[in-house]
Amino acid sequence: MACAIAGLIVWRQPRNAFTWTFAAFAVAYALNNFTVQYAIHGLNVVPDSLPLADTAARYQLFAGVLLLTCAVSAVLLFPDGRLRSARWAVAIVLLVLLQLGDVALNTDSPYFMIIGYAGRQGVPVTSLPDWRALGQALGWLRQDMFPFVPGTALFWGNNILAVLVGAAVLLRLRSASGEARLQLKWFAYAVTFAAIAFLVNRSDWFAAILFADRPPVRQEVADVLHPIALWADQVFNVSLGLLMPLTVGIAIMRYRLYDIDLVISRTIMYAGIAAFVTLCYGVTVAAVGNLVGETAGMGPVVTLIAIAVIALLLEPVRARLNAFANLAVYGKRANPYEILSDFARSVGQSESADVLLPRMAQLVRDGAGAALVEVWVRVGERLRLAAASPASPAAETLADPNDIAARAGPTGTVVPVFHENEQLVRLVSDLASQAGLVFGRFRLFEELRESRARIIAAQDEERRRIERDLHDGAQQRFVNAMLNVGMAQAIAGPMSETSDLLQHAAREMQAGLSELRDLARGIHPPLLTESGLHAAVASLADRSPIETSVVGVPDRRYAEPVEVTAYFVVAEALANAAKHSRASSIKIRIEEEAGRLRVEVSDDGVGGVDSRRGSGLVGLRDRTAAIGGSLKVESPGGHGTVVRAELPCG
Repeated sequence: MACAIAGLIVWRQPRNAFTWTFAAFAVAYALNNFTVQYAIHGLNVVPDSLPLADTAARYQLFAGVLLLTCAVSAVLLFPDGRLRSARWAVAIVLLVLLQLGDVALNTDSPYFMIIGYAGRQGVPVTSLPDWRALGQALGWLRQDMFPFVPGTALFWGNNILAVLVGAAVLLRLRSASGEARLQLKWFAYAVTFAAIAFLVNRSDWFAAILFADRPPVRQEVADVLHPIALWADQVFNVSLGLLMPLTVGIAIMRYRLYDIDLVISRTIMYAGIAAFVTLCYGVTVAAVGNLVGETAGMGPVVTLIAIAVIALLLEPVRARLNAFANLAVYGKRANPYEILSDFARSVGQSESADVLLPRMAQLVRDGAGAALVEVWVRVGERLRLAAASPASPAAETLADPNDIAARAGPTGTVVPVFHENEQLVRLVSDLASQAGLVFGRFRLFEELRESRARIIAAQDEERRRIERDLHDGAQQRFVNAMLNVGMAQAIAGPMSETSDLLQHAAREMQAGLSELRDLARGIHPPLLTESGLHAAVASLADRSPIETSVVGVPDRRYAEPVEVTAYFVVAEALANAAKHSRASSIKIRIEEEAGRLRVEVSDDGVGGVDSRRGSGLVGLRDRTAAIGGSLKVESPGGHGTVVRAELPCG
């Protein structure tokens, strides 16, 4: 398993120092196990049956140097191939020196070698005579490190190094964040487990040092700790040979380390298909052979039957294997390549930006396994929140791009994406390139909407100015003229010849004043500004020539563009109904739901309205679109008319 994982990551990350040290560790571990079994078989099981069996046995003296050096280097370099700091290189140099010293000491033994891990065995081989001289010359390494500290330099050096390696991984885990922390987590567990097992394996040595001056106690403690130390030795070997490669595999499979997701996914799927085809063919041949006889079972008919069965079942099996492979590699997240394909298909269908951008946010969220994904688009000099997954209740605008990072908080990740996983970066980049046209359309749409909003705001301001001028100017002149006519009537007396003329003039002036007031209200209703939408809509219903009911108007104030747009939607619908519908009743319903104000005006008239004609409805559609709303008119012939507007609750 270690060699397979090492081969994959070396192929995918040839410039990463960890991949090569891990590959060297996997090869050294496999070579160590092979040479142990080779030496035992060639020297003990069948003596003189294998060439170089004695060389394989003597290799065990040096196996620890290579194995532990590669293992510790891999631990310190995981996962990015860089040491936490240059000072940790000293630990690797110290390890090499300690292991070489240990090897040199072991070469002075004239006794048969003991090799292996589980079930250690003696082989009839000793170190070479020339090596023994070196081991004897370095005998001073067996002495205590200091007069006041029992234990050799090699003993304490190895123990301190084990603690340092475990601490290095925990420190790297502590400083990591996001997906890098998830990649490190399981690996850190395995390394810490191995470091603890290494120290426990030397517990009987600790006892020998602590109770060196009390032999009876030392022997009793050693009898208790020696079996524990042997078990710890096995645990240490399992941690190196199994847990470390396994945790690297978990980081690759579950947390997308080294970007080999697709390779693993396809390997699982094609291996499953190969196993299915083999099994299906074997079962078919065996079943038909048992039914019609051995000769028939081996004939071309059985082969054709097997091919037919495989062809019939292959596609559903392939689909399920593909789903299983994606689940094994990506978990609950979607396959990034399928995400890109789905989004490209949506772009090709020319769907609107309002549909595509939320879909893009959802796809990135599914592919990255993120809690929140936001799509920000620059419109003019500001950034606008175009879409989010999960959806945000209201649109937002930021003037400073750096404000997005402040919104994300300490645990958030924002665009532009700087991520250790290259595939996620590539997914976002590929989606962005696919969405370039969508972003352009969205930006043009937003600029058009802002332009509309500015035009309508200017129109409303002009309406308010005209309404004020009419109220303070022409309307006031009508009032003054009516007062003068009344004074003239009083002077002339009721029986005067001019009395009838003055009375008629007063009626005409009153009618003109009423029409002027209606005109001013139509330009911009002062009641809407003073009392809000509820009172203004109620006033429209009271003045309607058709019986009109009002349902559910929220008794609260909204942003001025929203109130003005809702008012004119109701006013235009009532005016059209009075002119064309021949209705007996009209119903106005205004409700607020999920951050949207829904306005509906329905009548029981003859219907048949063409919403594409007439400046009134066309102007209303532009007005609602300018504030991010929509307007729909349903008017089937003979079934009345329904005008629906949906506006943001600003």
